[in-house]
Amino acid sequence: MIRSSKTWQVAAMAAAAGLVLSACGTTDTDGGGDASGEDCNFKIGVMGALSGANASIVLPSVDGAELALKQWENDECEVTMEKFDTEGDPAKATPVATQIAGDETFIGVMGGAFSGETRATKSIYADAGVTMVSQSATATDLTQEDQVDVFHRLVPYDDYQGAAIANYLTDELGASKVFVVDNSEAYGEPLADRVEETLGNAMTQRDKTEVGQTDFAPTISKMESAQPDAVFYGGYIAEAAPLLKQMRDAGIDAPFVGGDGLYGADFGNAVGPAGEGAVVMCPCAPIAEDSTFAADFEEEFGAAPGAYAAEGYDAMSVFLAALDDGARTREEMEEFVDGYTGEGLSKEIAFDENGDVPKENVSYWAYKNEGGTLVPEVEVKP
Repeated sequence: MIRSSKTWQVAAMAAAAGLVLSACGTTDTDGGGDASGEDCNFKIGVMGALSGANASIVLPSVDGAELALKQWENDECEVTMEKFDTEGDPAKATPVATQIAGDETFIGVMGGAFSGETRATKSIYADAGVTMVSQSATATDLTQEDQVDVFHRLVPYDDYQGAAIANYLTDELGASKVFVVDNSEAYGEPLADRVEETLGNAMTQRDKTEVGQTDFAPTISKMESAQPDAVFYGGYIAEAAPLLKQMRDAGIDAPFVGGDGLYGADFGNAVGPAGEGAVVMCPCAPIAEDSTFAADFEEEFGAAPGAYAAEGYDAMSVFLAALDDGARTREEMEEFVDGYTGEGLSKEIAFDENGDVPKENVSYWAYKNEGGTLVPEVEVKP
């Protein structure tokens, strides 16, 4: 894959750092972007699970993107953010991608939020030249296999996450008998594969569940026989909550660790008292204490920033920086994003030749569930 190496430091860093303070109009959808590039009237699409059991993993990032747009200052451009609820389902995401791709007023899309929907849609966006910036899709194959030029993401891929999780299990918890479970899905299964690979002999047993499953008796029975000193689950909150509750009901008190698919505000409520002390690993650093982002976010939305809120803000800021720089076509947007560098809320932002976070910028944090709130515990390197 060939990507531009040009940097756009002044406009990019200003937008990504959130230095612009007031919004361009965000409600006028008449007219749209001009294919000739003469006008600056565009839409940014946002697709992901905006409802359902896993929505808390996505909604904060959408709010973060909306905040970036509200704080944007540009007298020449009129930009709206159009939201599409895919529920994270690849089948529902595909017609959304087709709609966005076929509408020239869309100059970019934030997403997909989940790996499965991203895998199902990235070729549609690639064929239409629509630049994608994902705030949270982490599956390794999205960039390491079947690459498309238009896909970029602000989070490292799961090979890194799996190694970081395994390191946390062995180095921080001292585990030597880890029971590994995955949800047989595009995100959870490859992540668990990487955890298993890194654990080596420290994995005692592996099991699989299904998306939508609520009764985990067969898995619980295997855990009881294996007597693990830690359990890792690769999947999402909807299945993790009943699995963890059934573990505790069965008297299995081994530490429970999950990937970033569990990093949502609903996690504490979903798992209840059974989830006290559970750990969620996420490639999302705590918001810097000297940043106004948390206060701005809470003032706007009435709640503290949740999962990937900073990454959502950064994704929108990249698109807005391109418009500030003069991008007026999908081709110009793609060229700008390929070469983007700037200080973001979530990290120093850049994209390598595959659209990934450069290795030197990769970092993970373990968050512990304390009283229903995920509290940062320790930074872990893959």
